Amino acid sequence: IHRYLAALIGLLAAVTCTFGNLAAYGQTNIKRMLAYSTIAHAGYMMMAVPAAIVLAGTQPQFASAAIAALIFYIGVYLFMNLGAFAIVAFLRDAAATEQIAEYAGLLRSAPVTVVCFATILISLIGIPPLAGFVAKFFLFAALVEAGGPLLIALLVIGGINSVISLVYYLRVVRVMTMEPEPAGGVPVRLAVAPVLYTVAITLPVALLGLYSSG
Repeated sequence: IHRYLAALIGLLAAVTCTFGNLAAYGQTNIKRMLAYSTIAHAGYMMMAVPAAIVLAGTQPQFASAAIAALIFYIGVYLFMNLGAFAIVAFLRDAAATEQIAEYAGLLRSAPVTVVCFATILISLIGIPPLAGFVAKFFLFAALVEAGGPLLIALLVIGGINSVISLVYYLRVVRVMTMEPEPAGGVPVRLAVAPVLYTVAITLPVALLGLYSSG
């Protein structure tokens, strides 16, 4: 029965992750993109559960490691999500838009916010040395440890979905940093408090990754 339960949860994880990433891929509104990506990350988190179920019967110590990977992922994602949605809210209030295209040239008028937002988005992809990479590495390592065709297939699906997310997250970074500011556009100005909050919420994303990697 444990195998069937692991297969069912693994299937749900794969469907959830894939649906979230494919839906996020086509979004032009940043808040909707992040909302669908949240669904995708819920799918990643679910992947730890079948690994723990499979390992619980044979290697309880590794099952505990799988649960620990899930808890670490949730903690890291909390910081990433709080940061991403807060920055979107700050930019909406300052620029009256949630359209990704309207973020063009934002690096020139709000460099600190853009650097922090880019750091969070790259961490959400799972690129080293940021905390998102460490969280995803621990989770995928649990799938490898559990082994078997089901969980290895789940690992491959997780990797493919990470590549999909790389495209739409980096698209936002490219717009903010490489595209020219619209002609006649009003430069975005953020107050000191939002900028300080943005920096404070981004630091754990960077430091947790560096500390955990070391």
